[in-house]
Amino acid sequence: MCLVTTQLPREEGVTRLEIARERRPEPAEEVLEREIEGKKFKLGRSLGQEAQDQIAKVIVPHMVAFAWSTSGMHDINPDFLCHRLTMDPKV
Repeated sequence: MCLVTTQLPREEGVTRLEIARERRPEPAEEVLEREIEGKKFKLGRSLGQEAQDQIAKVIVPHMVAFAWSTSGMHDINPDFLCHRLTMDPKV
């Protein structure tokens, strides 16, 4: 997967983080929340129970890889660094 960093336009009094949040993509389908090891994950509602269980088995040993808020991403200033995935919305 290729991550593309783009320059977001600077608007008067608006931070890049605010602009990025406005452009945040929405899920392609309805989601359900599932608690795994005390943390809530959003999974596609169309997934069967077996697929959900398999995803949970992968997530559990890698819980430290997930940041739960921007405060969990130490030394990264969200006003300085933003990235956006350039994708065809039809895919």
